[in-house]
This record gives sequence, C-alpha cells and structure tokens, in this order.
Amino acid sequence: MENESDKKIEQIIEALESPSSFTPDELKELFSDKENLKIARSILHAKEALARQNIPAPEVDREWEKFKCRHKKKSTLVIFIGLVTAACITLLFILNFTKSFNKDLKIFEASRLTQTIQQDTINGQVVICIPRGMQKQIMLPDGTTVTLNAESQLTYDYTKFGKNDRSVIIDGEGLFDVVKDSLHPFIVQSEKLSTRVLGTVFNIRNYKTEESKVTLLSGSLKVVSLHNHESLKINPGEQAVLTKDNHLRSVLTSQTNAVTSWHNGEFYFDNQTLAEILCELGRWYNVSVIFKDKTSMNDRLHFKAYRNEQLSAIVELLNYISKKPIIIVDDAIIVGK
Repeated sequence: MENESDKKIEQIIEALESPSSFTPDELKELFSDKENLKIARSILHAKEALARQNIPAPEVDREWEKFKCRHKKKSTLVIFIGLVTAACITLLFILNFTKSFNKDLKIFEASRLTQTIQQDTINGQVVICIPRGMQKQIMLPDGTTVTLNAESQLTYDYTKFGKNDRSVIIDGEGLFDVVKDSLHPFIVQSEKLSTRVLGTVFNIRNYKTEESKVTLLSGSLKVVSLHNHESLKINPGEQAVLTKDNHLRSVLTSQTNAVTSWHNGEFYFDNQTLAEILCELGRWYNVSVIFKDKTSMNDRLHFKAYRNEQLSAIVELLNYISKKPIIIVDDAIIVGK
C-alpha cells in the first residue's frame, strides 16, 4: 500500500511535470514545505554536478517515461535517488515553475464581488460602503458632508454622534466639510491615524497600498499617530503623512487640487510612482495590476485624465509617457514584456 511519503513525492513529480494542473496557491504550499524544498535543492545540486562533468542531457520524453515507470515499483528511498538521477529532466520543470511563479508581481487584485453601494444600520452603528468605481456624498446628522471615494467605508454610532463628540471611522478616502461646533469636536479615526478638528475642510486618504495622508484645505486640525502617539498640527495647504515606519511628517502641498481632483471626477498624479498610479486605476476600474518589470514600479510620472474615460484610452495615454509598455489583458493591467 502506498504510504504518505510516496504520495508526496508523486505529487512533486506531477507538479514538476505539469505545473499548470495546480493552482498558484497549491504550488506555493507544495514548494514551501521544507522536505519538498530539500528534494528540489538536491536535484539542483545533482544538475550542477552533471554539468561540471559535461555529461550530455538525456532525451527528455524517453527518459522521463522510463523514470515514471520505474518509480511506481520502488521504495521511497529509491524514488528519491531516482529523482536525483533524473535531475536533467526535472530541473527544467523546476526552473520553469520558479520563473513563472516569481517573475510577475501582482500589486493590486481585481474583485469578483458585485460592486454596489451599501448602507446598513445595526444597533445604532451606521456603515456606508462605497465599492470600486463609484463615489458618493453623504450628510451626517450635524450637517457635515463627506464625499467618499471608491473602495471606502464610513462608520459612526448614530445614538452617540454629537453628544460628547462627533466621531466617525473611515477606511479608504474621504473629503470632509465639517460644520463648526466648538462644544463637540469632530474626530476621524482611521486604521493608523486620529484627526481632530472643530470646523474645517480636509481630505483623508487611508488605503493599504500606500502611506496614510491627511491634507488640510481650510481651518486647522491635529493629527495623531495611533502607533506611537506622535501628534502634528497642520495649516491649510499642508499634508500630514504617516510614513511606512509610523512617523508623522508635514509636507507643504502647493497644489491642493491634485489631492481633491478625484472629487471633481479626475485622475491627477503629480510626480507619483507608476505603482501608485496603476493601483488608483485598479481601484476605479476594478482590475488587477501586474508588473513583469519590477524596476519600473518607482518610475515617477505627471499624468491627468478623466474618470469617465474608458480604461483603454487612459492606458493608451500612459504608454506615451511610460518607459515600459502597458497593456490590458482580460481584467488586468500588465507592465513590461
């Protein structure tokens, strides 16, 4: 009766012979196993030894079929030795698998869910979800207006809002026009920041694919890092940025229209990386973003387009200024050849 070791090695052989019959997650799980990785490394070492001895490679199809027939009747130990002996054959599959698995970098994933605006109230908690490719302006109980960008969520407690303070939680991006109330400060909580204001207009951007940013258009506000409690007061035209190492810094923003352009139905990118630009397009058009050439991810571009344009038209414009070719394949934007 075939034991578990035999089954595991047969699975490795099948993966090497026909990687397309496995999903990417299955391949990743198989080759992340330490024992399987040990076998793969042994094959690589055997290949190097054979190459140093200038031994010609066997005829692949014939030798591979012979090997598969032999291993069915032998023990696990002999199967392992057979794997090493067949290095010239299996190495080709390993290299092809490794190349296909590691070559492309997907930095944004298209969603298969139905994209609809949702608003629910449960036990006093109001939750408003804006899907990809949409925006919506809402009015809070105090008269404050919030315009939510694509893939954003706003939550607040209707039963407590305005009694001690006016607190909301945002995930994504929102443009706030806050009604002034000196007795009840307005507090916006995100995953990493807390923003406290009285009456002001500001934009908060809190997507997982980039740094968190709060940009002040008018009034004044205080931003606090929830990680280390650093605080920062900013003036109109300034931006509080939470860096990747969780430190707050102030940046002077000469063109606030670049920050709020989404509110006016535009894409406006001022010296931003190609990765940031394409993630924004992915969020609006609900497509994946894949880099075949990772070196181009940090290329910086100045770019403007309208959000009601077809994605193909915007990609065509990008190709005029991008160093690497950009194409659309099914539901993905792909950079590089």
